Amino acid sequence: MNGFAKDYEGKMKFVVEDGNTDASKARIEEYGLEIHGMVITDDKDDSVVWSESGHNQKKAVVKAAIDKTLSS
Repeated sequence: MNGFAKDYEGKMKFVVEDGNTDASKARIEEYGLEIHGMVITDDKDDSVVWSESGHNQKKAVVKAAIDKTLSS
């Protein structure tokens, strides 16, 4: 995650949340994720653009999702 934040600085905002807080648990449930996961949302309306549940996301898959989102 930190590598992506550095690679896309100024193009996309990255937020890491503690999955143990009540607020984060509510967001995790709202997005239909397990305790771990990644979500790309539209900053305008918080709609989900891409998500993947679990904690084994592949860097190439996440990069492709980010690049697709930025090119939209």
